[in-house]
Amino acid sequence: MTINIKEILFYIFLILSMILLVWSVFGNSPSEFVTLVSIMFTLLLKMWAISDRQIRLENGFKHLAHDFKEHITKK
Repeated sequence: MTINIKEILFYIFLILSMILLVWSVFGNSPSEFVTLVSIMFTLLLKMWAISDRQIRLENGFKHLAHDFKEHITKK
């Protein structure tokens, strides 16, 4: 398993978003816009990481299908 920078950034921004959310609920915080932007950016990072995994999975299936077709034609 390789270390994915997008996953690391996701967890960093998730913690930051949770801190901003708690701060906006209980304290004298910056605007709610900052909290919403950080949450949206966190979700964007997660969707980006999932998209990359899906692309790698699709490529794996394409290679597998190519190998099966190649095996059938060589018989």
